[in-house]
Amino acid sequence: MSASWPTAPSTVARLAAQAARMEAATTSAVGQLMVALPVLDQQQAGAALVAAVPIPVRGAARFLEELAGHLSAHPDALTSGSSLCPPVLLRLAEVLHTAGHPVVRPGCASCGKIRSDLRQLRPEGRLCAVCDARSRSATCARCGREGVRIAARRPEGRICYTCYHSDPEVLEPCTECGKSRAPAVRREDGQALCRSCWKQPLHTCTSCGKTAAAALLKSGGAICHLCYNRHHRPRRLCGRCGQLKRIARNARDGQPDLCDGCYQGPEVTCASCSRVRPCASRDQNGQPICATCYQRNRTGEPCARCGRTKPSTTRWPIGPVCHTCYTAVLRSPAPCPRCDTVQPLIARDDHGTEVCGPCVGFAADYSCRQCGRAGNPHSRGRCASCVLAERVTALLTGPDGTIAPQLEPLAAALAAAPSPFPAIQWIKESPNTELLAQLVAEGHRLTHQLLDALPPSRNQRYIRQLLVHTGILKERHEDLERIPGWLEHELEDKPAAHANLARPFLHWFLLRRARQRAAVRQHPASADRDLRRRVSVALDYLAWLDQRGLALADLTQDHIEDWLAGATSQRHYLIRYFLKWTTSRRLTRELNIPTIPAQEPQDLLDDDDRWQLLQRCLTDDSMPTDVRAAGAITLLFGTSCERVCHLTHEHLTFGDKHARLLLGRHPVLLPPRLAELLQHLADQPQPRPQLSRAHPGPRWLFPGMVPGKPTSTHGMTQKLGRHGIPVRTARNAALAALATDLPSPILADLTGMHRHTAIRWVLYARRDWAEYLAARAKEEADVSKEGRPTQGAPDSTKTVKGAPQDSATDGDGDPLRGRPDLPMSGCGQDSSGIMIE
Repeated sequence: MSASWPTAPSTVARLAAQAARMEAATTSAVGQLMVALPVLDQQQAGAALVAAVPIPVRGAARFLEELAGHLSAHPDALTSGSSLCPPVLLRLAEVLHTAGHPVVRPGCASCGKIRSDLRQLRPEGRLCAVCDARSRSATCARCGREGVRIAARRPEGRICYTCYHSDPEVLEPCTECGKSRAPAVRREDGQALCRSCWKQPLHTCTSCGKTAAAALLKSGGAICHLCYNRHHRPRRLCGRCGQLKRIARNARDGQPDLCDGCYQGPEVTCASCSRVRPCASRDQNGQPICATCYQRNRTGEPCARCGRTKPSTTRWPIGPVCHTCYTAVLRSPAPCPRCDTVQPLIARDDHGTEVCGPCVGFAADYSCRQCGRAGNPHSRGRCASCVLAERVTALLTGPDGTIAPQLEPLAAALAAAPSPFPAIQWIKESPNTELLAQLVAEGHRLTHQLLDALPPSRNQRYIRQLLVHTGILKERHEDLERIPGWLEHELEDKPAAHANLARPFLHWFLLRRARQRAAVRQHPASADRDLRRRVSVALDYLAWLDQRGLALADLTQDHIEDWLAGATSQRHYLIRYFLKWTTSRRLTRELNIPTIPAQEPQDLLDDDDRWQLLQRCLTDDSMPTDVRAAGAITLLFGTSCERVCHLTHEHLTFGDKHARLLLGRHPVLLPPRLAELLQHLADQPQPRPQLSRAHPGPRWLFPGMVPGKPTSTHGMTQKLGRHGIPVRTARNAALAALATDLPSPILADLTGMHRHTAIRWVLYARRDWAEYLAARAKEEADVSKEGRPTQGAPDSTKTVKGAPQDSATDGDGDPLRGRPDLPMSGCGQDSSGIMIE
């Protein structure tokens, strides 16, 4: 029977004191941990401390006290990544990181490697064993070099690595090459291999599936160096940009840590182009090369998806994949036929069906760490949609730290962009976002008046239309309403007397008439350029009067003649509008301003060249669809480029047999090939993702870069010109051909032209025919009277301007007859190609 010995009172008191100390240390550590990491509750914090500091460990109370004191002095210790901390914080950070909490694990202050056993504490932080050994330098006892790393101890003293590798005590014959060298590794049988004969073992990376040498063995498999650098390399604050990124160059020689974006590599002579440039890569021979030569000389291999020989971006179970296919697959996740989960399909089963990676044992996670959606990876394990939402919030946050209620429709439209990648790029690089961020940071309510006060620019117009498109600002006739703001900036350096005349001239005369016309106009027309020119001519005329010491009341007809005599262009004739207004206000006497002489079209495209261009627009698949459609409409109907740009889906009507296009009051039938082009243009997706609109608007056939607006007239004209279609000459030729065969009322109704313009075109086109017929009649009369043609009579075999040519027409003068390459519908048609029902 065993005896039970009582515990001494001193022992009981000591154990009670230790328990009380442990309880107090645990309570303090839990409280400080919850303050440093608010996402933890008391139970989670206690479990993390137990995992990091087990209770049976000797000195656990002291460790917890050190932890509590450090967290109290450094509240950001778990998110800053600083290794100036007690060892218990390293273990706690690893436990919290494994549990998925948002912490930054401290790394070695020298190499950045994340380890939980950084034992050596230095002023700059804790060092791993390798960096600690590298930092210990001395004088080699054998070669005498100072400040070298010590490799071993010998009777004469400590020796460096160079002397160690040539030490006779270390050298032994290599099993494969037979040379006496320092062994790099040993086989299982104990035989040595030198560094030249030793081949690094190959491992299959669990991240990319690539079989590579020198893989880093981790828990759960191997990770190649490339995947380690991309996903597992520790992140620290960059000393240049201040962002938490992967460090490419550790701090040394007074230089801070540099991330991948800030570090460009050492500037040396490139082995390929021989230029001194930053060279962060090396060629096959180990020589440094610059980034340009590295990209140019990368060896390609057949892509397993598209078959093209290109440099591979990654390796999936299907094989090497180029960058184009890599992006296409990750941005289009689909349900896996095996597991029904939405994932990028990066593998194939035995039957060739595309499946996700986990179904074939390839553990590649492309899901967002923030929202959990698969595909569209962008940065730091997040998808592009989450990154876009973060960028939008940062862009539209006002000085009070929140998004103003007025800007919530814009924030919702940007965050819900159909393609987040272009939206992210736009927020990052566009000068429009710089202006928008500046306006938001000032905290003012965005109004038309606020934007009018800014200097006129493309960025100002874009931001205004963006706000109108999302319903923040009311829509207005922008071509007219932005002119007052332009005038105020023009008058900044003008005399007050000029400003007092220019303002009422614009507001009460020009804009009043322009608004009345815009209210009843059926077709779009931008009048802002004409109005600005009239105001600019008025300001120039007032400056011209000041130079001559004249007043408006003293103007005579001679002064008008002098002004027009010094004109270098027809722009000076626009002064009639200003003088008409001053006369109505009794500021000047009645003056006669001659009108600009009527001019006939100077440049007309040859008829054969016109049909060749039309044939090319209808049949050449190498040209863009919008260029083919716009060029064909211009060459066939003579429609202005401005009206072509403003065509919408509502202008098209597709029936069972024929398609019609509304250009004027009545629709015209379209040739089948042109109808196919417009149908394709109407059905194809927008070339640039459009933001959601607050109110339904027109669906443009030629959408522009500005939200809710068609492409600009100048941009379309330049685009057609680059493809060999001169807009002005092509339009003149088409209108001349139409005016030759159609009466002016029909021409005005079909093309939307003003009736007076149509009359002038008809008179111009048929005048040459009248002269031609008169000359022929006179010639026949002379021949019948004298039996021979008179001298100076026109030769009937010569081509008269505007007359149909035999090579392109038949006896009826129809250019389309004998042209089977331009198929038309079965309806009747005139010589211009317009089909009339």
